[in-house]
Amino acid sequence: MKKKNKIPHLFGKVMVVWCVLCGTIFSFLAMRILSRTGNDPAALLGVVLAFFGGELALMFGRDALSNKKEDGKDD
Repeated sequence: MKKKNKIPHLFGKVMVVWCVLCGTIFSFLAMRILSRTGNDPAALLGVVLAFFGGELALMFGRDALSNKKEDGKDD
């Protein structure tokens, strides 16, 4: 018998929070670089946000293209 999780989709929820948190922190640091040095950190910020956004897109694509229903049973 399969044991039910206390919180459904815990890994997905944690990954979404992690990606949003990291994106927010790196955005803050990029604005700090811009305000202190005057250098444009757009390339650095673009790479970092593309990485975390890509991770979220892969998770969404996996869930959207899967053939499983919400209750976990196949069609």
